[in-house]
This record gives sequence, structure tokens and C-alpha cells, in this order.
Amino acid sequence: MNIGELRNRIEIQNYIRTPNEVGEEVKQWQTYIKLWAKFETSLVKEQVQAGKNSESVVHEIVIRYRNDLDSTMRVVYKGNNYNINHVVNDQEQNIETHLFCTLIEEGVYNE
Repeated sequence: MNIGELRNRIEIQNYIRTPNEVGEEVKQWQTYIKLWAKFETSLVKEQVQAGKNSESVVHEIVIRYRNDLDSTMRVVYKGNNYNINHVVNDQEQNIETHLFCTLIEEGVYNE
């Protein structure tokens, strides 16, 4: 891994549930960690859903190795939110982690 390629600042968020002032459970995203990363658009996936063709762009985000991230989290980069679809330990070498993500479209509810 060339550390100089990690020039994009990303934020990893996790989803937490906390009680509000009247004791009701409130769900919200919270910053888990901020990291330097290499952010790339890697491929376009075409699929058919409900009889309609759709495309989704998969972004590959490379960071230093971490074993505490999973697909329940999301990435925030330049004001956009991305679902983490897959977390991959590159070649199981514990050197770098690849996050394969898709953009969360504005106006689409996502838990």
C-alpha cells in the first residue's frame, strides 16, 4: 500500500439507539471514526428489479487494515452517504481493508 494514495478524508458512522428525554428509543447515525482513504469508483452493476433495469455504481474505498468495520455501518465522504456492502481484508494480509460501497440516494430512507 502506498500511504500517499490515502488522501481522501472519510468518516465511518454506526447506527445507535438512545433514549430521548421521554424514554422513547431514538435511532441515529454517530461518528465511529475518521480515516484517510483512497476513494475510487470501481464498477457499474446492472440489475433487474421489479421488471426494471437499474444500475448501481460501486465505489471502492481503501483504508489501512481494520477489523472492526462491518456492513451495518456507512461511509460519509464529501457530504454524501454510502452504504457499506462488503468489507474485505485484502488477500488476508492485515495490511489494507477494502470497503465496497454504494451511494445512498437522497430522499431514500435507509436504516
